[in-house]
Amino acid sequence: MPPGSIIRPRQTFSWFLLILANMLWACSYVAAKVALRDISVNMMNALRMIIAALVLLPLLIAMRKELNLTRRDLPQLALLAITGFVVNKILEFGGLALTTASDVALLISSESIFTAALSWLVLRERFKPLTGAALLLGLLGVYLIIERSLVPNIPAGGTLRILGDLMVVLALILESFYTVRGKALLVKHSPLLITAAAIVGSTIFWVPLAGGEILYNGWHPLSLTAWLGVGWLAIMSTVIAYLAWFKGLARVDGSAAASTLFVQPLLGTLLAIVLLHDQLLPTTIIGGVMIIASVYLISRH
Repeated sequence: MPPGSIIRPRQTFSWFLLILANMLWACSYVAAKVALRDISVNMMNALRMIIAALVLLPLLIAMRKELNLTRRDLPQLALLAITGFVVNKILEFGGLALTTASDVALLISSESIFTAALSWLVLRERFKPLTGAALLLGLLGVYLIIERSLVPNIPAGGTLRILGDLMVVLALILESFYTVRGKALLVKHSPLLITAAAIVGSTIFWVPLAGGEILYNGWHPLSLTAWLGVGWLAIMSTVIAYLAWFKGLARVDGSAAASTLFVQPLLGTLLAIVLLHDQLLPTTIIGGVMIIASVYLISRH
C-alpha cells in the first residue's frame, strides 16, 4: 500500500476535525443567547468553565508529565487564564447579551485581524504593505457592523447594541493578546494541555464568583433550554471543540487551518437568522464580507 494512501485519509480527518471545531464554536452564540434568557452572564460563564474544567481535569492528571510546567511558566499560564478565559469571556458574552448573535458571529472573525496587528506591534514581525491594506479593510468592516452606516449615527435604542458590539471587539483584542503573549508558552508546551490547564486554572476565579452570586441572589432553577445552552457551551464549544481543533492542527499547517475559521461567521450568522430571527442590514453583510476578505488576505500572506 503506497504511503500516500495512509496519509491522505488522516489529513482528510484532520480537516474534518478543524471544520467540526469551528461549527461547534459557531453554534455557541445561539446557545449562549438561549441560556442568557434564564441566567446571568457571569453565572453562565461560571457554570460553563466549571463543567468544562471537571471534564478536562482527568486529561490533565493523565498527561501531567507531558505538561512539564516550570515555576517561570506559572505566571504566564495565570495571565493566559485571566485574559483568555475570564476577562475575555465576561466581555464577549456580556456584549452578546446586549447585541445580536449575528453581529457577534461576524465580528468574531476579526480576531485574526487583531492578532496580525498585535504580532506586528508586539512581536515585531515583518510588516507587509498588503497586510496593512488588509488590516484597514477588516477594520472598516468592523466599523460597518458596529455603526451600520458609513456616517456615524447612533439610532434611538441602539446605544446598548453598539456598546455590546464594542465589548465583543475588546474581547477579541484580549483573545488576540492571549494568542500573541502566549506564543512562546504555546510553542514550548502542548497547546491543548496549556489551554486545558488555563481553563481549569480559571475556575479559581469562577467558583467564588458563582458562589457569591448564589449567596447574594439565591439559586433560581434553570429551564431545560438554559441547561442545554450551558451544556453546549461547556461540553461541545469548550471541551470537544478544543480537542478537535488541536488534534486537527497536528497534521494541518496553522496558516492553512485558518481558512476553516470562515465557518464561524457564515454558520453562526445563518443560525442566528433562522433560530433567533436576527435581521441583517446591507451594511452588516458588506462589513462581514470585508472582514472575511481581510482575514483571507492576511492568512495568505
